Amino acid sequence: MMKSYFKMILLMLFVTIKNAAAQEKRVLQIKEKNAVITSIKMHLAESYIDLGLSKEMITELDKYLKSGKYNKTTNPSEFSKTVTADLQCISKDLHLNVRFEPERIAQEKRAVSEEMKLETEKKMAMQMAEINYGFAEAKILDGNIGYLNLRMFADVKYAEQTATATMNFLSNTKAIIIDLRTNGGGVPNMMQLLVSYFFDEKPVLLSDFYERKTDTKTQLYSVENVAGKRSPNKPLYILTSKQTFSAAEAFAYTLRHLDKATVVGEVTKGGANRTKRISLNEEFTISVPYIQAIHPITKTNWEGKGVQPDIKTSEKAAFVNAYIDAINKTAKSNKNVLFNKIGYAFLKENSVYNAIEVFHENVKQFPNNANAWDSLGEAYFINNDKENALKSYQKAVELDPNLSSAKEMVQKLKSH
Repeated sequence: MMKSYFKMILLMLFVTIKNAAAQEKRVLQIKEKNAVITSIKMHLAESYIDLGLSKEMITELDKYLKSGKYNKTTNPSEFSKTVTADLQCISKDLHLNVRFEPERIAQEKRAVSEEMKLETEKKMAMQMAEINYGFAEAKILDGNIGYLNLRMFADVKYAEQTATATMNFLSNTKAIIIDLRTNGGGVPNMMQLLVSYFFDEKPVLLSDFYERKTDTKTQLYSVENVAGKRSPNKPLYILTSKQTFSAAEAFAYTLRHLDKATVVGEVTKGGANRTKRISLNEEFTISVPYIQAIHPITKTNWEGKGVQPDIKTSEKAAFVNAYIDAINKTAKSNKNVLFNKIGYAFLKENSVYNAIEVFHENVKQFPNNANAWDSLGEAYFINNDKENALKSYQKAVELDPNLSSAKEMVQKLKSH
């Protein structure tokens, strides 16, 4: 998880142009590259969370140096990417990265006055406020199902009020869907806070953490006091994709294995361990995963494997699959009417794929309902699938010969 996520973002914005210019002019010598590799090996041996993998990576780096693999690469950025790819090929660890960023290193070394710190804090707060601290959309869907599109895990220092307002807004729903399909992670304290809303006041162990370098263990618990209303007993769905990463994965994995959430979508990216950024010299840095997350139930984590969904489906289908499951778990009566309403709401917003999925569920559960088949036929027709539209309308007429709308569509489709 990214310990200094937002600080890093601001710094990257400040130095990107200067770094690009530096890369154009800079020509790396073999001696310099060897020094960088030597420093990388030292930090892997000292801090990387998996001792066995660190030894494997060091062995491979020695082989590459001996073979002269890096000799012809003189561009600093390309050198960084090549070494990163070599390390990740062995470790499968997407948090492990080498970067050429001399301006960032220089910026961090400069003395910063309190006034400058306050100004930076102010700018950071303003930038995050402009994207509502990652809380992109919160709404109540038909059937009283809550939906939250969360794009990042912002620092609680800035975003706690927004998180509180959002969780209060969703608290009276029958189920909640949290969409992390475009969430690349963020700050652990927001993950901890949001997870806490799905437990009672008594702190629950969320994760153990182990640091190999110091041979120490720490623990992370749910928060005893939250400012908003908790939702500990309602169905919770977490949507994932191949882009879901880091703190977003921690959120999904933690709740899934504590039996608090159903994960729907794709296997996630697979970055579990906490990372620190180390300067290798005046120009290069390495991000080293140094603390291992250990879930109290599984006794492991999702590193290199990703979070496995309970309902495995495409990124596109994840939302409608979760929504249908939520309705099936919470609707007590007139479910066919509700499904019909939801399907037409999707049609109204041009989400034809979702509408077809909902209408399909409706005819699956209520195969003798002529109106359900008529609605499915309409969705197919809008989607220009005339063959399935005709079949659906014919089924509607078979069930109800007096259904004029379906009869008209059968005649129309047969005449073309």
